[in-house]
Amino acid sequence: MHGSHPTVRTSARLRHFLTRTGRAAGIVAGAALVMLSARPAEAQAWAYPSFQVPTTASREFNFGIADGGNAGTSVVFQWREGYARRSQFSFDVGIADPTGTGRDNVLFLGGAYAYQLSTATSDVPLDFLLTAGAGFAFGNNTTLSVPLGVSIGHRFPLDGTLALTPYVHPRVSLDICSGCNGDKSQVGINFDIGANLELTRVLAVRGSAFFGGADGYGDDRNGIGISLVWTPPGLKR
Repeated sequence: MHGSHPTVRTSARLRHFLTRTGRAAGIVAGAALVMLSARPAEAQAWAYPSFQVPTTASREFNFGIADGGNAGTSVVFQWREGYARRSQFSFDVGIADPTGTGRDNVLFLGGAYAYQLSTATSDVPLDFLLTAGAGFAFGNNTTLSVPLGVSIGHRFPLDGTLALTPYVHPRVSLDICSGCNGDKSQVGINFDIGANLELTRVLAVRGSAFFGGADGYGDDRNGIGISLVWTPPGLKR
């Protein structure tokens, strides 16, 4: 029989994929070290992860909970809606219970736009999603956060309907606080490391660790979060 054996061809493709992934992962890791060494900032509208995978969604409802150090426990609802072929809008709303005496509960809300910069290829096996938004938090003080970032990752199909998408989401933001011993503003960095596990065509579980250190207003911005994702039937890409 002439031609290459199927196992040899598969092994060659696997080596090629791992080589390309390793190079891309090195770039991402280097960027991560730079980002984490920069000045810390706030998370989205409050201290919780973005839960943003590196691809747009046709429609997605995300129910999450996060623990953000002395920024407290947050419960968040996210609605993502696809617009055109490569664009997505999203809306966040939630409530947080900061730790410490004399601190009120925090109501937060925000909106974001995302654009698919590129999808995985054989040369660069990573998806890149540009994100930009704005979020408000209302409690003892009023804060505004305006983040800009890129979510980077790759989707790995598993058995059946299972699939795993590890990703990172670094962001730079302008954070403004009204009532923090006067008005304050700062530019800083946030960084998420997460994974999305697709259980069925409509349900997924998403987990993330987020990093930002302590911001200029005294709240720890490091923590973890987990969410349940529902994509309505008929809208799964």
